Amino acid sequence: MQPHLKQNARSESGTAGDSEASSVRDVLIIGAGFSGICAGIRLREAGITDFLIVDRNDGIGGTWWQNTYPGAACDVPSHLYCYSFEPNPDWSRLFSPQQEIQAYIERCADRYGVRPHIRLNTSVRSLKFLEESGLWEAELDSGRRQRARHVINATGGLQQPAIPDFVGRDVFRGAAMHTAAWDHRVPLEGRRIVVIGSAASAIQVVPQVAKVAHQVTVMQRTANYIAPRNDFAYSPFRRWLFRHLPGWNRLYRALIFLRLETAVYPIIVNRRVREKAARLIRDHMKETVRRRELHDVLDPPFELGCKRMLISDDYYEALNRDNVQVVTDPIDRFTESGVVTADGTEHPADVIVYATGFDIQKQFFFIDIQGRGGRTLRDAWADAAEAYCGVMIPGFPNYYMTTGPNTGVGTFSIVFIAEATVAWILQCIRRAGRSRLLSPCPDATRRFNDELQEALSKTVWASGCQSWYRRADGRIETLYPWNARTFGRRMKTVNFDDLLDEPVPGAEAEPWPPGSSAGSTADRS
Repeated sequence: MQPHLKQNARSESGTAGDSEASSVRDVLIIGAGFSGICAGIRLREAGITDFLIVDRNDGIGGTWWQNTYPGAACDVPSHLYCYSFEPNPDWSRLFSPQQEIQAYIERCADRYGVRPHIRLNTSVRSLKFLEESGLWEAELDSGRRQRARHVINATGGLQQPAIPDFVGRDVFRGAAMHTAAWDHRVPLEGRRIVVIGSAASAIQVVPQVAKVAHQVTVMQRTANYIAPRNDFAYSPFRRWLFRHLPGWNRLYRALIFLRLETAVYPIIVNRRVREKAARLIRDHMKETVRRRELHDVLDPPFELGCKRMLISDDYYEALNRDNVQVVTDPIDRFTESGVVTADGTEHPADVIVYATGFDIQKQFFFIDIQGRGGRTLRDAWADAAEAYCGVMIPGFPNYYMTTGPNTGVGTFSIVFIAEATVAWILQCIRRAGRSRLLSPCPDATRRFNDELQEALSKTVWASGCQSWYRRADGRIETLYPWNARTFGRRMKTVNFDDLLDEPVPGAEAEPWPPGSSAGSTADRS
C-alpha cells in the first residue's frame, strides 16, 4: 500500500503561487498525469515556461495517483508504458505495479523541472472563451479565475468512477468503496467482501483480497476473455543491461511495440485471428479453473475484443479457492447487511467493492466549457462527441485535448498516444503564439470523423456487444480504428490548411516562443 501524503506544488518565480491566479498564462494544463506532465516537459523544452498545471488530487500521477487498490498494475508492458524520451531501466516487472508507475511520473516531473508549475488540490469548474481578448478564463474551485492563451485538457478518460444506482445502496451499513477511491483504513482480514464487477480492476483486486478475506463474492454481469498475463520479475542482470546498454533498452521497447502491433491489433480487424485467439483463451480458462460448473459461467457470449481484452495470471486461480464464489444473478437491492440478487438470495457483506469502471462519456463534460458565441461543449456535442484529429473542436480556439474523442488505441499504450498528441498540440501552440487563434474547420472535422467512423464500423468493437466503448445507440466515441503506427504517423504533422487561423483582437505579433528572435507570424511562413 502507498500512503497518499498531501504535497504542495513549490513556486518557481511565482509560477504556481495563488497570488498569480488572475494573471494571464501562456498555457493552462488541466491534469498532472502522464499527459499533463508530458505537455509541461515539451513546453519547457520549446522555451515556453509561462504555464500552469492544475490537478484536483493531492499528488502527481492522475489515474496512478487515484487507483491504489490491492493488485493495481498496468496491463501494458512496463518498457512501453513510459515516455520514449525517458526510459526507465529499473522497472521491477514486465507489468509495472501502481506504486512504480506513480513514482516514475513524479521523477519525470522533478527531472524536467515541471513540478514548480503544478498546483495540486485545484479543480477547474468552468472554462469560458472571451471573445474580446481571445483568452480562455478558467474558474477554479477556490473561486479564483485564471486566464490563459492556450488550454490543454489532459485529464484523461479514467477519472470519473461509475457506480450504478442500485436500489437501497445507501442503507448498507458496512464499508463500501470504488476501486478508484480505495480506503486503506478498512480492514479486509477475515471479512466478507462482495466485489461488484468482473472486468479490469476486479480481476486484479479479487486475487489479492481473497488471500485474507473470509469470503469473497464476485458479482459478475458478463463473462470476459482473460488471457494469461505471463508476468515475471526482471532479474538484476536484465536491469543492469537496461541501465548500461541504452541500445538494448530501445530494442526491447521496439520488440514490445512490434508484438502489440502484429499479435494484438489484428484481433480487432481480422475475424479469423480473433476466433483462433478466443479458442486459446477458452482452453486456458478450462485448464486453469478446476471447478467445472464455472466453465459455462466464464465463457463470454461475444466476440473477443468486442469488450476490453483482459490479462491476468491469478484471477482464474483465485476462483479455485474455497472462499471465492461467482454469482451471475443480477442485483435486485441492497440491505443493511449485504446484497440481494434477483433469485431472492441475500449475500452477506462486511465490505462492498465497486469494481464498476468509469463513466467515459462523463469525462467530456465534467468541466462546463463555453466556446465562441457562448456555445457550450454540451451543445456542440449534443449529437456526437467528435473532434479534429481527436484534439481540437470547431468554435473552441486554442483549446486542445490529449485524449479526446476517438484517440484510444485500444491495443496499445496510452503514454504513446499522449506523446503523439502533445507533439501535435505543441506545433499548434508554436504557430499561434500570443497573437493568433487556431481552430479546426468544420468541414475538415466532418471529413476526419466520417472516415474514422467508417473504419470503426469494420472493427470488432462494432460487432454488437454492449461495452463502455459504445454509446447506447452504438456510436463509438472512445476508440481509434487504426493501429498505433498509423496514429503516430498521422499525428506527426499538423495540416494547417484544415485549421482556421485568425488574429487575436488587438494583439501584435511578438517573438515566440518567448526569448526567440522570430515572431509567430514568421513561424507561419
